[in-house]
Amino acid sequence: MKRLFVFLIAVLLVSSIAFAQGTTEGTDDEKIVLTGYMQIDPANVQYAGHNEIMEKYQADHPELEFKIEYASGEAFHQKFQSMAASKQIPDVFTCYGGARTAYIQDPGYVLDLNTTNFITDDFKSGFQDATFKTQGPNGELWMIPPSMAVCHAVYANNEILNKLGLEYPKTYKEMLDQIPVIKAAGYNVCSMGNKDPWVVNSWLLSLLVDRVCGPEWFMDAAHGRNGAKFTDPCFVRCLSLIKEMNDKGFFSPGVNQMSNGEASQEFYQEKSVYLINSGWASGPMDSDLSQERRNNTLMEVFPEIEGEVRHNSSTATTSEGFGISASLKGTKEAEAAWDFIKYYTGKEGATIRANYGEVPTYNVDPSQVKMETMQAKFAEFQETHPMGYVFDSVMNGEGVTILNQDIQAMMLGNGTPEEIAANYEKWVAANDTNRE
Repeated sequence: MKRLFVFLIAVLLVSSIAFAQGTTEGTDDEKIVLTGYMQIDPANVQYAGHNEIMEKYQADHPELEFKIEYASGEAFHQKFQSMAASKQIPDVFTCYGGARTAYIQDPGYVLDLNTTNFITDDFKSGFQDATFKTQGPNGELWMIPPSMAVCHAVYANNEILNKLGLEYPKTYKEMLDQIPVIKAAGYNVCSMGNKDPWVVNSWLLSLLVDRVCGPEWFMDAAHGRNGAKFTDPCFVRCLSLIKEMNDKGFFSPGVNQMSNGEASQEFYQEKSVYLINSGWASGPMDSDLSQERRNNTLMEVFPEIEGEVRHNSSTATTSEGFGISASLKGTKEAEAAWDFIKYYTGKEGATIRANYGEVPTYNVDPSQVKMETMQAKFAEFQETHPMGYVFDSVMNGEGVTILNQDIQAMMLGNGTPEEIAANYEKWVAANDTNRE
């Protein structure tokens, strides 16, 4: 997964920026000031829901003053790393549950929410289970994600399937059996933009590993536990499935030269029957496709694989979420920060964000939200499919890039699944920080 952000620094609610720890101001002992740093772009229409939440929350909490700085992309990380180096951590901030913001988690600057009384069963009950997946090596929960980055979905043109006398396949074998029928009718089978050296891992390999190997095996192999390695037969089989799909013509011609955008356009233009992409690819469909096309677009997961150890799953990693400075533990500032996070990610904030097109991790009441067609399908998709790990949200990026390039080469006829697995295991054993 790669996210591209346009650089922007903006200040909301105040014009001066401070990063001192949350303190009381003036003679009013009830006044609480919270500093913040967030990778959000308030000027982007995508964050209109965020802006409304901030306005409403501030209006309801006059005793609280926010001093927040916003930044995007690499600018956000560069400044946050400088803050970490000088130990000037804001009170509340956005961070990731994985290695992307390890520069504040590894030194212990982020409060482990599991060590507080904030995470109650009542609070958790309103969210999808995947919201609270382990984020640290010792079970830490560093942040609450407002949304999930779902990294596998299969979109299907149901109108074409019906015209060809087909239906969405229940099994992998049925999917392969459809290839000659679809091609004989003049369509490509499945679009997937595999030009960049991360797509096949994020959109497909992660899903196959979750189904064929299982999430426990994956974490064992990542950390070198219980004898699990990436040369194990189940992982080799995952690579073999990709090779089989490619060799039998499941993917569109030139799959390794096709970008994500080009793959989507091929599917939009009804040149292919299926599209393998992310969950958030559903968003542009609401604006780019006709209502009839949206009604006839299925959002499914990969069909059942013979011998799979996990069923009906997709894969996801938590989005960037809200964390609290560890230095605030046990203070009223920590309580205030948590109250804000609970509002933002919980029922009130989730309902606001859903009305602006976001699919939250909180299970919002559909009657309280006007959802577009594909947004509603995505919301149902998240609620009805268990979520496994995304490969590159766990494993180090350099090694995953090598793995993806090897898979691309295999799809062009160079290298076997066994050779690719051995090459990756060798790199992981020598370099990946999960093995330390």
